[in-house]
Amino acid sequence: MRSSPRLVLAVATAVLVALMATFAVQIERSQSKSRDDVEERIRERAQVSSALTESIFASTSGSAAAENTRRFGGDVSEADLIEQVQASGLVYLVVLGPSGEVLASSPGTPEASLDALRAGPAHIRRVRAGAPFALSDEVGDGRSATLEYAQPILSRAGSRILVSGFPPKLIHAFLGGYLAQVPNTASGEAYIIDSGGVVVGSAVEGSIPTIRPEDEGLIPASDGGGEGAYGDGRYFTSSPVGNTPWHVVVTASEANLFSSVRGSRKWVPWLLLVGFGAAAVGVLFLIRRVLLGAVRLASANAQLGTTNAALERRAQELARSNAELEQFASIASHDLREPLRKVQIFAAQLEAKEGERLTEDGRGYLRRMSRAGERMQLLIDDLLKFSRVATHAQPFVEVDMVDVVHDCVDDLEVVIAESGGTVDVGELPAIQADPAQMRQMMQNLISNALKFRREGVAPEVRIAGHLRGRLAEVTVADNGIGFDPRYATRIFRVFERLHGKDAYPGTGVGLALCRKIAERHGGAIVADSTPGAGATFTISLPVRHESADEAGPPASGAAVARGEAPYAVV
Repeated sequence: MRSSPRLVLAVATAVLVALMATFAVQIERSQSKSRDDVEERIRERAQVSSALTESIFASTSGSAAAENTRRFGGDVSEADLIEQVQASGLVYLVVLGPSGEVLASSPGTPEASLDALRAGPAHIRRVRAGAPFALSDEVGDGRSATLEYAQPILSRAGSRILVSGFPPKLIHAFLGGYLAQVPNTASGEAYIIDSGGVVVGSAVEGSIPTIRPEDEGLIPASDGGGEGAYGDGRYFTSSPVGNTPWHVVVTASEANLFSSVRGSRKWVPWLLLVGFGAAAVGVLFLIRRVLLGAVRLASANAQLGTTNAALERRAQELARSNAELEQFASIASHDLREPLRKVQIFAAQLEAKEGERLTEDGRGYLRRMSRAGERMQLLIDDLLKFSRVATHAQPFVEVDMVDVVHDCVDDLEVVIAESGGTVDVGELPAIQADPAQMRQMMQNLISNALKFRREGVAPEVRIAGHLRGRLAEVTVADNGIGFDPRYATRIFRVFERLHGKDAYPGTGVGLALCRKIAERHGGAIVADSTPGAGATFTISLPVRHESADEAGPPASGAAVARGEAPYAVV
């Protein structure tokens, strides 16, 4: 035992060293990955910008295709060319034929531009190869500098190409506005540069078209595309623009771009790692105490497991005892019927044959015996019904509660008429249930509502229902005598009565039977009342069950202890 803490401490120290080494490797990898992620984000910005630029020109080409075909797909008039040049702010407009010949051009088109177009430059070749549009590098220099935009035109005479020459400043601000919409880093800049290193568009405030960017070293560095460092602590990435010789170049200061993995911030994780190591050393000295606590905890858990096993055995024994007692209640109730029937028969014969010979007291005793026999018969019947809720249950089927309640009302027709009462049946949901038990429960509740009425007041019973999620709620409300709310739970116990047997007939089993039926269906029943203002019983039952023949759980041990099961009184 003395060497055990030393061994544990040695193992813990080795584990700590291994963890520190692992964390160090992870920090290095994390910082490397952070740099890669930053590079990927700025690369994505360049790609988004280039794709956005390409889509702008593609959209322009698509929207103008039909109009261009109509105006320039047949005979081309000089007036149409002039109108288009003036409307769009162009320098010139040229229509090329299938073989590259100039079919028409706007007045003032430089001859050098026409000669260059006849030679088939790169942007013309792109359109002939099937591109929906193509753009050129800057053509000419100084004030005569232009950019050319070529797009195909369909005609009966063959494929034509419409070439628009426009001043760079016309597109510079336009492209710069789109570039500015793409998020960038602090101190970052974005350009669209042609293959000659001339700025075509820029998000940099104050940038001038046709002038090389002031970012020293950018053009040589980005000439081959790709990405990397250049100049004094700068970083760039570029992405080509489709159907053009241009490429988008995004730049940023390396100090800002990689701030999380450069300078003092780079060492923060390492300092945290050192602090963690120092704290862990202190923890090592607490391990022995923790181990002792773990031993005590294991002992407590073992005792708890033993206790749980004992409780499980007791629960199984209680369940078996409950089943045996329930069976005993059913058998006892059944076996009591025969001797009771004989007592009732002999009492009836005695009254019929010897009644006149008996004294008044004798006849009184006989009547009391007969009434006691009737109460005993009713008690046995109710007890048998209670015990059979689980033992004689039927599979669950689709039950229309409206039909069930109407059947109960028909059965109680005489009682309703004698009491002068009414039963109002509203909308009720259909559920999966045991039809016989639903009828038994509803008949008990309606019968109680008619029985516990106020003197001189005709009983009114209202039955309604609705769905609440996966449950169906059925309410049975009356205007009877009601009861004290503190008895709202007590009345559902077996043989529980709030009134004397002479005040209201019954055995005290009816509501307990309703509770047991509701629980067997996986539901519940509750009562609410105000003395003298009637009572409301609410039954909550599942609308559907996982299995049509599903049955609720048997009475629990707690129910036995409270006297809520039939075998508690047998």
